[in-house]
Formats: sequence, structure tokens, C-alpha cells
Amino acid sequence: MRESRHLGQIARLFHQPISKVRQTLRALREAGMLPGKRGGDLRPHHLADVVFGLCAEGIQVSPRCVRELRLARLQDAADLPATAGEMLRAVVETLPKSPVLGDLDLDDGFLCVSDDGVTLHCLSLSGKRAVVRYGTADETASPTYQFNLNEIRQLVEIVETFNETGKTQAYRAA
Repeated sequence: MRESRHLGQIARLFHQPISKVRQTLRALREAGMLPGKRGGDLRPHHLADVVFGLCAEGIQVSPRCVRELRLARLQDAADLPATAGEMLRAVVETLPKSPVLGDLDLDDGFLCVSDDGVTLHCLSLSGKRAVVRYGTADETASPTYQFNLNEIRQLVEIVETFNETGKTQAYRAA
């Protein structure tokens, strides 16, 4: 079963094996975190869960990892949402329209995600390097995945464009 119309684009942009992306999307869909019988029904607001799910230590634990990372609390003084899930959704909503979120410039920034925390690296509007931490502030022993914010922007634009134009007959029929 094909899990998403955007499967190849997610794998390419996030530098992940296509089999891992497929299985992660399936696990998230079965846990009720992604819509429909096919992951092809993705909307931009679902991409935060996809990013968090790809960072899990195994496919079966990806729904639990997504739930935990969504609730990771803000550790630094910043003009951003209180949890990592809200922050990443704000980034996804903001990026296609503007590179500015709060007092941060998201251009050329990146997101580091581990099992127990999320770190946003970018520039502040004053031109200084900003690092905003969610979750545990300590160094972690689990692997850390890095996502370029411009790659997230590209995926958001692809998903939005697809949903606005409805390029396939199957999508129009649904």
C-alpha cells in the first residue's frame, strides 16, 4: 500500500530512506496521527508529526515519540510557543509566507531533534545566533536528527500546492 503521495519528496528532502519514511507514515496513520487510509491526505499541519516521527528510535515507537516531543516544554526565554509541537506547527505555518517567527529569522536555520528534546538554531532579528531549546536541556545519548528549515519550507510548499490544485483524479473524487 502506498502510504503517501509525498513519500518520495519527504525521503529526498529529509535525507531518509524511503522504506523508513513509508513505515513511519504507516505507524503514525495507524495511531490516528495522520488522516485517512492513505497518508496522501497530508496537510501542512501534519508535517510537524511527520518530522517528529522520523526521529524515533524504531518505527513502532514513533507514535509515542511524537506524543512526547509535541509536549516538550520551552527551556529558554524566547518569544515562541510553550511546547515543541506548537513551535513546529508555527514554523510550518509561517515559513511559506515569511521567514520571521517572533523575533527569529528562520532563513538558513535548522532544527535538531532527539528522543527527549528539540533545538531550534537560527538568527535573531538583531543578527545574533539564537538557540532555543525544548525538552531536556542536558546533552542526550540518543541520536540527533538535523532538519534544514528550508527543506521543511519546500515540503510545506509541495503539500500546499498539491492540496490547492488537486492534481490527480483520485484526489478530486475524494
